[in-house]
Amino acid sequence: MTVATPGDVGLGCYVYGVVPADLVLPKDLKGVAGQAVSLIPYGDVAAVTSLMDSDRTMAGRDDLMAHSRVLDAVAAVGPVLPIRFGSVMQDRDAVKTNLLEPDQDRFHAMLDDVAGQSQFVVRARYDERQVLTEVVAENAEIARLRAATRDAPDDSSYGDRVRLGELVARALEAKSAEDGRNLLTELERHAAAVNIREGAGVDRLLDVALLVEDSKRAEFEQAVEKLAEAFAGRATLKLIGPTAPYDFVAAGE
Repeated sequence: MTVATPGDVGLGCYVYGVVPADLVLPKDLKGVAGQAVSLIPYGDVAAVTSLMDSDRTMAGRDDLMAHSRVLDAVAAVGPVLPIRFGSVMQDRDAVKTNLLEPDQDRFHAMLDDVAGQSQFVVRARYDERQVLTEVVAENAEIARLRAATRDAPDDSSYGDRVRLGELVARALEAKSAEDGRNLLTELERHAAAVNIREGAGVDRLLDVALLVEDSKRAEFEQAVEKLAEAFAGRATLKLIGPTAPYDFVAAGE
């Protein structure tokens, strides 16, 4: 691996996020293209950066993962405001003059807002076969149409099949809304803020980002475990985090 140095020609500064100026970075933290991560301070805030060839094209998934790894590692030791993936500035002076100086006070206030908190994501997905079984059992008309069309020729049962599809879609939407509300109500009790993400698919139940106070993390994780147990056999819950607060703050917005 070739390590860039500040004196190299044609190097810019890749920017990951903004942190308090007194934050101590994790030791030996490496970022995009394996470059060492460092801080560029201005007043009481600092940019998390690494050197990067200004002509380099971002390589996709590997670079995105490196960007996220740096932010999540920094979030583990202090508050951080994520910057949009792929942000490269001309040099250290540009980072100070164009990013930090104009918004120093705003960044300071935003960092105060997220201090002592981390983001988690809860994704809940139905067991598609089980939830369809429930829909049939709970709706007599769906059960009748399902039985009537099961072995019938497509041409003669077209109308019934269309009606069956409409009823199933409506029933799934209602069931997902109710179960999603129940999940969200319990999760919200342990979060300082929530952001519901859009999604699609028959199996989608809930995809939500939550900002959780570090002091309540154990309580929150226990609540997710209990919900996973309560929905066992019907849905699976996946907990992702802690991470940087991507869904709640962004220094570059």
